[in-house]
Amino acid sequence: MGIEFNVVVLNMIVLTIAYGLVYPYRANTLKKISIQDSIAACASLSVVGSVFYNTDMRFSFIVMDVNWFWFTLVTFLLLEVPLFIWYARRYHLPFIDH
Repeated sequence: MGIEFNVVVLNMIVLTIAYGLVYPYRANTLKKISIQDSIAACASLSVVGSVFYNTDMRFSFIVMDVNWFWFTLVTFLLLEVPLFIWYARRYHLPFIDH
């Protein structure tokens, strides 16, 4: 198993904690979820960055190689979008904050 797998698992853990434990109690508007998603993404980027910052390590992403930052961010977003859609439907999240 490659290092890419480890980054994806880290993103899954961060998102599971966010959407499974934190958001049901703290995020009931799109604005709150957006802010907390940014914090979750920064947490994941910080962990991966603490290992790979200032390295030339390349991550294989489908048809091209990217650095740690872009691999972490893109995989985080790809995992996060379906969770957000599920969460919005599950908790009847309004898409416009008033």
